[in-house]
Amino acid sequence: MNRFEAKIERLFEFLNELNELLDQEDYVKFQQQQALFGDLLKDFLNKHSESELNSIIGQLKKIKIEVKILKDRTDKDAKNLKEKSLSFQRNKNKIKAYK
Repeated sequence: MNRFEAKIERLFEFLNELNELLDQEDYVKFQQQQALFGDLLKDFLNKHSESELNSIIGQLKKIKIEVKILKDRTDKDAKNLKEKSLSFQRNKNKIKAYK
């Protein structure tokens, strides 16, 4: 495996790590790692020529799909957390009203 292939493999590993963090509901660490993944991906795309990137277009498309799935998942989790937060707030207000 050459250095170029190793970098692609690392991107896929990073996506798996991000999914694991969502599974564990470790949102703070997810947010930090998400920023690092974005930087790593931008660096990868900027440092390689168009011909190099064309040679792995299939893998790049797979990364794009995985990122989309991850984004959809984070949007869903954020919506669920917001709903839970609102529910807790309503319950808190009800408890205060009964006191």
